[in-house]
Amino acid sequence: MRAHLLLTFLVVGLASCGGKSGKSGASKEAAQPAMQPQAVEVMTVEKMTLRDTINLTGTIAANESAELRAEIAGTLTEILFEEGAPVKKGQPIARIDTRELEAQLAETKANFALAEKTLQRNQELLESGATSQLETDGAEAEHQRLQAAISLLEVRLAKSVIIAPFDGIAGARDLSVGDYVTPQSVITSIQDLSRLKVEIDVPERQLPKLRKGTTFTLSTAASGADAEIAGEVYFVPPVINSATRSVRVKGYVTNPPEFVKPGMFANVTLVLAVVQDTLVVPETAVLGTARGTVIIVPEEKDGGLFAAFVPVKTGLRVPGYVQITPVGPPVKAGDRFVSSGVGGLILFPGVPLKPVDPQVKPGIPADTDRKLD
Repeated sequence: MRAHLLLTFLVVGLASCGGKSGKSGASKEAAQPAMQPQAVEVMTVEKMTLRDTINLTGTIAANESAELRAEIAGTLTEILFEEGAPVKKGQPIARIDTRELEAQLAETKANFALAEKTLQRNQELLESGATSQLETDGAEAEHQRLQAAISLLEVRLAKSVIIAPFDGIAGARDLSVGDYVTPQSVITSIQDLSRLKVEIDVPERQLPKLRKGTTFTLSTAASGADAEIAGEVYFVPPVINSATRSVRVKGYVTNPPEFVKPGMFANVTLVLAVVQDTLVVPETAVLGTARGTVIIVPEEKDGGLFAAFVPVKTGLRVPGYVQITPVGPPVKAGDRFVSSGVGGLILFPGVPLKPVDPQVKPGIPADTDRKLD
């Protein structure tokens, strides 16, 4: 019985030893290919100017806009502008019948002349004691009242001529000579199109990057997506809209094309930051590890090339490329790095590398944008 048990343990022990030996050999065979030089595509670090941008929508408005109304009621006697024609500041636009006002002014001036003589006579009689101070004060008050009435009628007469408040383009009109107008009647509008305003609702999270002087480009349905029109922010509100959690920023577009009109919808690309001559690599070259983001650099050692993991921070992104900032060993433009396959190949620090030229190399634009949702 003891001999049978001893034999059984011996067989099991031999089988166990053989199994371990087999596993060890298999692991060595599996590890052997990993230490063979890995064929990797290699490129050089480039420099690029990046722009941090956000795509928004905006509304175009005139630099100045005013509706011209009659300040007094009356009948239109003249219309002195052409629809769509340029007008100058101070130019007469329309006239209202003033015959009634002129008659009132003539009557008031006659009464004023009489009041002036009465006041002068009462002052002379007051000195001799032939009249009272009360009568003299009454004559003086009447004199002042009529003087004010003359000034009021002269102002109303001046308002009978509607003038352009600034240089601009005259709008349409729905009135004609002979129409009776009131202060509620719109005679026409004036639009100053020497430059245009753009109103843009910007999310509050972008506010730290937003300031007066921030540049933007816009396109409209009339201009097409490829025709970009430049502008600059001139106003950033001090208060955020609590309903939309955004700020309505305003910008100017100087020398706008003629086909861009107030009221148009615009696609706006707001430039939040510009980074000059920054280091960039393809997005496929960046590897995320447990210790952070790295790029893999071929390092010469003992006559061969071996993988070195260089920690970096990523920044702005553009189609196919990402900004990097080294946080360990220095990296400069022209340095080589593994450009693709870093997540699919067996790569770790110290693995031998066999550099090959990339099959497809992304083009590097001279100036490009990062687009945010």
